Amino acid sequence: MPFWCILGSVNSSNKQHHSGLKIRQKTVREHGYEYDTFEVEGKDADGKRLRRRFKDRREAEAFRATEEVRLLNLTSALNNVVTRLDERQVREAEDAFQRLGDHYSLREAVEFFLSHSREPDFQISLRVARRKFLDGKEREGVRERSIVQLESTIKRFGKFMDNCLLHEVGEQDVERFLKSLRARDGVQAASRKTWNNYRADLSSFFNWCCDTQRRWLNGNPAQGVRKFRKLDRELPEILTIKQTLKLLRDVEGYRDGAMVRYFALALFAGLRTGPEGELHKLARHPDRDRLIDLKRGVIHVPSEIAKTRSKRQIEIRENLRLWLEHSDPEILPTGHDRMIREIRKDHELLHDQLRHSFFSYHVAAFRSVGDASLEGGNTEAVVRKHYLNLATKKEGLAFWRIAPKGESVANAAPSNVIPLAS
Repeated sequence: MPFWCILGSVNSSNKQHHSGLKIRQKTVREHGYEYDTFEVEGKDADGKRLRRRFKDRREAEAFRATEEVRLLNLTSALNNVVTRLDERQVREAEDAFQRLGDHYSLREAVEFFLSHSREPDFQISLRVARRKFLDGKEREGVRERSIVQLESTIKRFGKFMDNCLLHEVGEQDVERFLKSLRARDGVQAASRKTWNNYRADLSSFFNWCCDTQRRWLNGNPAQGVRKFRKLDRELPEILTIKQTLKLLRDVEGYRDGAMVRYFALALFAGLRTGPEGELHKLARHPDRDRLIDLKRGVIHVPSEIAKTRSKRQIEIRENLRLWLEHSDPEILPTGHDRMIREIRKDHELLHDQLRHSFFSYHVAAFRSVGDASLEGGNTEAVVRKHYLNLATKKEGLAFWRIAPKGESVANAAPSNVIPLAS
């Protein structure tokens, strides 16, 4: 029986119509050779004379069937096709076309499905993949704070997905998870920034799983999820000269000046604060006294302390030298967490406000984006974008003259620094 069949139906008025195509076997002699052929003759669906020669009868019969269906399709309510599909498969195809409508072609739908739902050769659960991903990031030297954030995001997503197999995660799952995030009140949807941050963490995880070394995924399911455009940031909040002076005078009188060195380094060295920040790491470093080098006038920030993993030097200007010489060597005394919270609350200090002040007054006083960038550990582009013209030169010089009570600084300009040999 031939491998093709004609599926579909036609109107009763067309059942008797026939194209008149006939198949004749002929013996042909050409170029000294003689062979049998099967010739299809008659008129095609357009009414034009047709003659086509085939070496095999099956090919001739298939061609005639196709031409007859074309003619039927011109006047039939339903299309008729020559196909290898059985009736059940045709019905499924019809259903698929109806559901897709004019939005996508069947080919596009199939390609999308295969690229997103095909099971990989190797299967792994979300929980195990997360653990391997975090171990890999730790070996790469990613800072601890970032690893903690990545773990929190992926663990939360894994719980949302009931820790399914990794390859079972789709784009819609990632989007549903992001839509489920809530603000602190537990009612309102999370902010666009939170959405972007969670999406970035998940995308980093999935990209790692897609890497050619692993190929646990055929594609990143977070890639097609919407990413909100970043809104222009507001100008960073900095302390005024009056607020800076009041803060330091209060710190001098608080618990016998226990937190003087901490706040002096945060303001006049621009070190990042926070439990895992540069200032806390410096305070706990075994070579802390060598890194804060008063003799050479620099603070060394080695790669294991720096957020960017790039070592740098911060100049100890004259006012910072006085603060360091007139304060307890301990940066983080016992109970420092509570003391820092109390001081920040009393002065309504905002996040990174001390570091913002360092950059703003540095640029204002010394007019060098490059120097501020090198000392503070930010790129020149960031410094130029966020910290230019937030203070006048007069205010900048006044900032670098703020000294301990009873001391004064005549010149705020940078002193000569003798850097250590690299």
